[in-house]
Amino acid sequence: MTITMNTTDTTDTTNATPASGEQATPLPHPPGARSRQPLVAGVTHAAAWVAGLTVAAGATPELGDSAAEITSTYVDDAGRAVAQSVLVHGLAAGALAVLGVALLRRAAGGRDRATRFAGWAGLTSAVLAVMQLVLELVAIGRADVGDPGLAGGLFELVQRIDGVKMFALAALALGVGVAARRVVPLRRWESLTGYALAATIVGSGLGYLLLNTAFARLALLSLPLLLVWVVALGHALSRRS
Repeated sequence: MTITMNTTDTTDTTNATPASGEQATPLPHPPGARSRQPLVAGVTHAAAWVAGLTVAAGATPELGDSAAEITSTYVDDAGRAVAQSVLVHGLAAGALAVLGVALLRRAAGGRDRATRFAGWAGLTSAVLAVMQLVLELVAIGRADVGDPGLAGGLFELVQRIDGVKMFALAALALGVGVAARRVVPLRRWESLTGYALAATIVGSGLGYLLLNTAFARLALLSLPLLLVWVVALGHALSRRS
């Protein structure tokens, strides 16, 4: 999650009249391009998830699988499993980082604690996703049907980290909800979507943290809400950048 410009506190150098004989120096980062970065990040996050789920449909282990089943799945479809991990734990993590930084920039301009809290929650989510990426790549690369314990154990660790990440995403949604209208201009339906996301993703987070398949099924609700809401957040940050 990248950087948005706070135009209220900076001098407009693009309209300054150069002294005689001098030429105006163009800005290295056009404000318009930079202001679109949160929206691009939000769309990228959703696209990465959709692509990852599509690429590896039926080719990745499921919560509740045995160590032998997990290892066998990784061995049989290593390429697709790697592709999914890079997309949903790598590219999507980068998008979350862009949004987290954008929120922190906005908080610095407005001295808003809720926005700052949301920004750090977004960055925490991104860091946890990168941890998942690393561990999953190790699990896939070291998968051995003759010794399924390593891949199985790493898979379970990745799921538990996923649960913690979901709590961080709930904190992100709640923080933005508190800051809405004051700092992050979400529409009413976007704020309500964020609160629904926070409620459902806490439940699914418990499922993944505790490896409980019943609670984990709430991800069928929380994931679509997450993808829609993150795009809305990116759009809101771009509107005010």
